[in-house]
Amino acid sequence: MKKIINILVLMIPLLLAGCDRSPERLQLEAATVLPQAKELPPFNLKHFELQSSELNDFSVADLKGKWSLFFFGYTHCPDVCPTELFMLSEMMRSLEQDSALKIDKPQVVFVSVDPQRDTPKSLQEYTGYYHPSFLGVTGEQNVVDSLSHSMGAMYERVYYLNGRELVVDEDEDIPEGLENSYLINHSAAIFLTNPDGDLHAILTTPHNPDVMIRDLLSIQNAW
Repeated sequence: MKKIINILVLMIPLLLAGCDRSPERLQLEAATVLPQAKELPPFNLKHFELQSSELNDFSVADLKGKWSLFFFGYTHCPDVCPTELFMLSEMMRSLEQDSALKIDKPQVVFVSVDPQRDTPKSLQEYTGYYHPSFLGVTGEQNVVDSLSHSMGAMYERVYYLNGRELVVDEDEDIPEGLENSYLINHSAAIFLTNPDGDLHAILTTPHNPDVMIRDLLSIQNAW
């Protein structure tokens, strides 16, 4: 896990390196705003609407006109995902309780990097446990990989063979009998897209609901 986090930290300057202008100086506590918002690749994921029992598309079009917070994980995650989704739910409830706060409530999107086991329906049930407005989306592995890599979210599957950790690269065969016996090491960063649907900022750990709200308010006011 430390390796994943270190890779993410190294990725952030790379994301910024391709940008040619600096943002207005903001008083931010945890978020890093990109000097220039980054356009995301086209993607088509799936979101299950529990109330209507419908499977809906989720694409860049669903980011237009709103701020969105992306978190990449999976429902079998033993620690990082429950912690981060709880933090996001606390943030959302604080926003709902403070009607005087002039802020656009963000759309929270939980992207499963484990479509092999996470169906859109089970994913939406999982995210809905934390907050009814949260969206759980997933899709073909190559589409999920493309979107996550474009934002800088890193992850790797780890199998266990004879009590030893075994990382299997994408071009390697999975040991027989271990196809569904794995954990996924992944980064805990949260990614903010702006109303144009572009990657705008990165919120690295540790996350705090109050800090996230203050940073979001500063970013939105400068938009």
